[in-house]
Amino acid sequence: MKKYIILPLVLFLIGLAVYVFFGITDNAWKDNLPNILIFLIIIALLAWALKKKDYLEKKRKNNQF
Repeated sequence: MKKYIILPLVLFLIGLAVYVFFGITDNAWKDNLPNILIFLIIIALLAWALKKKDYLEKKRKNNQF
């Protein structure tokens, strides 16, 4: 799998695990739902940026002589 798929997915799962862990003890996941959604948006933007970086690197390699 590509780095732009694995890295954001791992970061999201780790972040979600933290919210679930604290949510079990304090029922805090309802309070942190906006934070989880913002975190999801940030992770999606990270995935897009990594994919774009990979695309530009491949394009740069193909244009070299």
